[in-house]
Amino acid sequence: MSGLGSAEVLGALRRVKPDAVAYLPGFPLNEVVRRLEEGDHPFEVVPVASEFDAVGLVIGLAQSGGFGAAVLKDKGVYVAAQLLAEEGDWPGLLIVGLDADGRGSYTCSVELPRVVREWKLRVEVPESQREIEDAVVRAAEAAREEHRLACVILTEDLLLSSRPPADVARVEPTGEGDWDELLRALEFYESAALVLGKGILGDVSGDLPAVTSSLGDERGEVDRLREALEGAGLEVRVYCTKHASKFLPGIPPTGVNTGNTVREDVLFLVGASFDAFAVRFESDFVVSVNPDPDAYAHRIADARFVMTLSEFVRGLRERLR
Repeated sequence: MSGLGSAEVLGALRRVKPDAVAYLPGFPLNEVVRRLEEGDHPFEVVPVASEFDAVGLVIGLAQSGGFGAAVLKDKGVYVAAQLLAEEGDWPGLLIVGLDADGRGSYTCSVELPRVVREWKLRVEVPESQREIEDAVVRAAEAAREEHRLACVILTEDLLLSSRPPADVARVEPTGEGDWDELLRALEFYESAALVLGKGILGDVSGDLPAVTSSLGDERGEVDRLREALEGAGLEVRVYCTKHASKFLPGIPPTGVNTGNTVREDVLFLVGASFDAFAVRFESDFVVSVNPDPDAYAHRIADARFVMTLSEFVRGLRERLR
């Protein structure tokens, strides 16, 4: 991940020159926070304990004649909802990282722009990385002119992807070495877990700018994969990442605060990209299946398959004959 979008955010803040920028760490804005903490800036950088404190600092500066900004993630906007709804008529800037992309989202992420507009706040949603800096500057100017809070909402793809959302990822062929490693693992181990990430969902991002890491909704392929693994003699259990759980009712999520740890011998991360962070596992062998070559799941896998789930299932079936 190049962090291009994060760099654009910092460039915009230097142009805006607020009196202070409040922040607290949170994916997908961690790279912005790191740059705030490590660089020299023409504004004061203020770490805070909660999103309520961050928004409070921005409003407090406005009430004293200053201008502040806050960097926070989407769920933090809901944490500070009452303050934003009641005090949104003060000029200030919020830069919001949205845990939503073409691979899915957390609950309520994709609805956030509409919700914020209902609170009468100004909203900017850049469509590409190159638009981020101007959108932030434009939002800050409008906040001052219109005397109200302005939000710039950035999807994780804009903040973290190494390519513009309009581009389609080039799928690199998977080597036979990965297939050989996988087949040896299937012969050696007795159990497998399928952890379904956002990549099998197709594009559920609504109108938000996003790169889909799947070539469509591939939930129907999961049963075929499970059948192939069970046919190879493995006991199979299905989970989903916490990011995808909203869209996969009835499938237990794994990860922080779920109580579910994957302990099966072989873990298949199916369609997991950045949401690989949301998986808790103790498996011996990890397999990643995702057509997105930039998927973080590929980096932690023992066998990497840069392809769609349907292509993977077809290849696996052929090799298991």
